[in-house]
Amino acid sequence: MSLEQTLKPIKRELVIQALDAIAREAAIESERFSLLYQGKRFPLKKVLASSYHNYTGQMPNIQEWQELAYEPFAEKATSLGFKVIKRPKDAGDTNLRVMLYEIKGSEASQANYQRLFSPDQKTLFWNQEKFSKMSAGDPMFIVNAKAKQAHFGYFSSASIKASFDGERNVSRFTHKGTHYEVQGKWGRFISIDIRETVRANDHWKWKSLGSSELTYLSGTEVSANSAANNMERVNQLLELFAADDLASIQLHTCYQALEAALPPAEPEITSIPKPSLWFVMQGITFNPEQGQKYLWAPLKDKRGVAHKHWSAVQDLRPGDVVVHSSTGGIKGISIVSTLPILCDNPTEESQWKGQGYRVDVAMMALIEPAINANTLRELQKPLALALADVRGPFNRQGTGNQGYLFEFSWAALAILIAGRQLQLPEEIQRWLPEAGHLSKDADEETIEETVETITVPSKITALDAVDWLPQVQAYMAGNGFDYTIADVANFYLALATKPLVLLAGISGTGKTQLARQFAKAIGYGGESNCIVEPVRPDWADSADLIGYQNIKGEFVSQRLLKTLIRAIANPDELYFVILDEMNLARVEHYFAEYLSVIETRDYADDDKKLITTDALINRVDLNGGKPVYIPQNLMLIGTVNMDETTHPFSRKVLDRANAIEMNAIDLNWKPVSTTKTEPMNNIYADVLRTRYLNAIELSIDEKTHLQPAIDLLIEVNEILTPAGLQFAYRVRDEIAFYLATFHQEGLDTLEGFSEQDAVDYQLMQKVLPRIQGSSMAVLKVLHQLLNRLTNAPITDDMDFEEVEKALDALSDIPYRRSVAKLRFMLRRFNDDGFTSFWL
Repeated sequence: MSLEQTLKPIKRELVIQALDAIAREAAIESERFSLLYQGKRFPLKKVLASSYHNYTGQMPNIQEWQELAYEPFAEKATSLGFKVIKRPKDAGDTNLRVMLYEIKGSEASQANYQRLFSPDQKTLFWNQEKFSKMSAGDPMFIVNAKAKQAHFGYFSSASIKASFDGERNVSRFTHKGTHYEVQGKWGRFISIDIRETVRANDHWKWKSLGSSELTYLSGTEVSANSAANNMERVNQLLELFAADDLASIQLHTCYQALEAALPPAEPEITSIPKPSLWFVMQGITFNPEQGQKYLWAPLKDKRGVAHKHWSAVQDLRPGDVVVHSSTGGIKGISIVSTLPILCDNPTEESQWKGQGYRVDVAMMALIEPAINANTLRELQKPLALALADVRGPFNRQGTGNQGYLFEFSWAALAILIAGRQLQLPEEIQRWLPEAGHLSKDADEETIEETVETITVPSKITALDAVDWLPQVQAYMAGNGFDYTIADVANFYLALATKPLVLLAGISGTGKTQLARQFAKAIGYGGESNCIVEPVRPDWADSADLIGYQNIKGEFVSQRLLKTLIRAIANPDELYFVILDEMNLARVEHYFAEYLSVIETRDYADDDKKLITTDALINRVDLNGGKPVYIPQNLMLIGTVNMDETTHPFSRKVLDRANAIEMNAIDLNWKPVSTTKTEPMNNIYADVLRTRYLNAIELSIDEKTHLQPAIDLLIEVNEILTPAGLQFAYRVRDEIAFYLATFHQEGLDTLEGFSEQDAVDYQLMQKVLPRIQGSSMAVLKVLHQLLNRLTNAPITDDMDFEEVEKALDALSDIPYRRSVAKLRFMLRRFNDDGFTSFWL
């Protein structure tokens, strides 16, 4: 059997299992080629040999493998998503000073980080006080784990003087004709010449510098105490930069400098790898039958969203230590005894059904009395310092964060159990540091920098959409507005897919009222949560919508910007902004920034509770100097009329929104509802939170369920392509997200809202609005779409009357909305020689 055939069955999960086992050995011997994983180097051939053993139960001929070239092994590991590096034979200049600087995760630091890049992103400016030891030309690495970015560059300018405006609390300076502003009093700035910038993926981990901001990777300032941690950080950076980059070459030299600086090994300590430490919040489940025997967490919540504090159970390994918090305080310490397994919830009466990951634990010590909330508040400052490197379980008040499983540190455990007579095994005691130096009087400013300040939503709506949407329809009916439950559910799904919706139709069809009544029905109809902003024909840019800088240099905020800031500050509330008669002005002009920024949506936290965007506005005199982004709890709805007084939409706008047409009119009197339904008061922002940002988040089961709809979209797109009307990935993905949410919420039980109806709505809202023109290619598109959606015998050479006759002969017309619209468009083409989706 060839080497390629031997390696072929090895999968990524087998490699990770081998890495876990090798990491727990007494020592890891080095090789010329190493596999990088979570900041550590592993011998490449040994890892793959162990992976092969995990698959077959037999070890390959290691001696034979050692004589083979490394390239096939490296190619295999790389194909599985691992980074493989080649150790250089000779070190570079290990005396050269190389600094590592970390941009902290606080909102203030992140705001300054964005403001202090030059327009071409080739220069970064920062506070001079941090760089007193640096000289021009010294290499630097800058890491911003929050922004998932790392930079390599060179220290450039030693001193740029800034002026301070005390009235506005703003520091300003000018460099090469560009003006910069930051909040606060900063005396001088330095500049860093950025040569390489890389972006990390979601799986990349960074070992934070904790309460410090900088360290040295090479040169005389290298510390023996931090050498081991910095070697991990070098490995993490090597995972990002390309092998032949200047950055990677410099990192290899830094690694050898740090290796040489390591203190002498202490075999009795270092022969056993330090176990990971975790903190679990168990509520009432901490008992001998459940929480003291195992940990279990579901894969996803009831809305199909995965959470980091649940998926962390997959990261547990035998030998890891767990601190248990329950009702009444911190009550025990256990050790993990098994690898994670996928299984159903072991507790039948739990609200969490379905599959999740489980590990078994063995209790080592019960803590009596329990460490209660008052004690945690007293220890808030030292705990914040001790947990600065990890995603810990405590918030700024010293109480528990919402969640299940969190990372913890040995220093934090030492602080918690200081003075308690716990009988812990020697192999656990050895990792506990002295806690005395972490006093309760730790510096407040240091803690401010190390604790994350981002506000995330915490309230969860108890009702499912299928239960509260009928109440919304009933509320609307009680106020005299006749919308079908399918139309209400479609509006909900459009907002839940993406918080940008267009309501189109002739004047008087209830477009504005659909949005306003929906907001009122779920308890957000007040002036602070639901605003109607009339668009004027003279809007040529975003000044009237967002704001502008006046002649005094002050920023004048408009209503949309003020609402964005309120929504950011109150993430559990919903906010609705209705742009009335949105296309009286050219949308692409005054709305360009918003359309661009909404496409940058990304998760701001590990648990994916909060979705943010790039900054729409980033000024020191707005929002406390923090960037203003488009929050997930703000819904923007545009009402549009299509007539001679308005402007048509470009595909750029149509692709980014659900365009709901409201032209169905029945002038007959409807029965008046005598039942008055009150607005609901138990609906929170989570109901309209987008469940998917990228198609990769759809599960295999979801993609399988969606495949018939995707097959239809593929056929439709093939029909549109010859006329140049085809759509791309964004449209496909957003239709898939809409349909996946439809299935998750079980909305097929609502009257008139079958799965085919859901697909029909999406064809109407995301596909058909693209069609317009007077060419024969457009006429062919109309014929072929009618044929595909109805299976009627319609051919390209039929005239209008023949097509109508073929359709009238059908006893049941599928996709009735889309077919009716296509018939209207075909009639218009026949009468005028031109057609369009819009009236």
